[in-house]
Amino acid sequence: MARKIITLFACFAVCITHASQTRMVDIAIIGAGPAGWSAGLYGARLGHKTLVITGDVPGGQLTKTSYIENWPGITRAQGVDVMEQLAEQAMSHGAQQLQERVVEADLSRRPFTLKTEEGSTIQALAVIIATGSNPRLLGIPGEQEHLGDGVSTCAICDAPLYKNKHAIVIGGGDSAAEEALQLAVYANQVTMLVRGHKLRASHAMQQKIAQAPNITVRFNVELKKIATKPADKKGKKSLVISLIDSNAKRRSRSSMDVDGVFIAIGHLPNTNLFRGTLELDEHGNIELFDRTQRTSIPGVFAAGDVADKRYHQAGIAAGQGIAAAIDADRFLRST
Repeated sequence: MARKIITLFACFAVCITHASQTRMVDIAIIGAGPAGWSAGLYGARLGHKTLVITGDVPGGQLTKTSYIENWPGITRAQGVDVMEQLAEQAMSHGAQQLQERVVEADLSRRPFTLKTEEGSTIQALAVIIATGSNPRLLGIPGEQEHLGDGVSTCAICDAPLYKNKHAIVIGGGDSAAEEALQLAVYANQVTMLVRGHKLRASHAMQQKIAQAPNITVRFNVELKKIATKPADKKGKKSLVISLIDSNAKRRSRSSMDVDGVFIAIGHLPNTNLFRGTLELDEHGNIELFDRTQRTSIPGVFAAGDVADKRYHQAGIAAGQGIAAAIDADRFLRST
């Protein structure tokens, strides 16, 4: 699916692909997920020369999912198709894109200077950072192969797909508890697998878990492998997961047949490029000020998961991208 969106971007008339060039733009947007392309749409429509620098994943995390059902106005569509439409809409209004990866950002003075791995230099009067975040994964066999097809990192997105099924949740914190409660509305059975001997979730969340009749918690267990189980006579497919007891004395192995695996062990914001330059919180998210998308440097804005430590939703990222473009517009018109 990611190849499909790259192909569309590569052949669109306003796409920029030539490296080793210096460009001057009004707004440079780093990242091409829902936040980045929504910012690109609004930046261009507000009359600014706007450049979206796509990075390694044009379209963002939505291109790694299968079907989505919670994008406003669309009942059901593939994530890659939604992002193709958003990118095409932004470019039809004049937004340009550069299929390169920013590796250096000088935000010490305006115009800000961005340099890409491919050798391009971009100077911008305003910068919007929309580099997103990546869910923490376990790094076990079968995890990557089944992402979007039995393995998920978002129950709000995918829970309805597991109606009357058995899903497991990996993790013991508030995020994992929230995932389990979301799934419990639809699934027949939800099993939380916790590496330690107790939940780390808040007392209130633990009470909710205890009161849910279809949620079971297993402690001292680690997920080690995810594989596809052969289809049964009715053609139903499922997953088989390999577990190991995390108790140092026992270390016994077992397996489970499940319909879905939800990994809820946190997110990693993509902010390494801005450490020591922008103000970040203790988790590495970009700090925003005055209920805007403004960062600690005037003229630099952030949107989406790179600054969002709470929601991690594509629709919210898109809205923040729009807000960032409007903030950038107001900044440019005031300077």
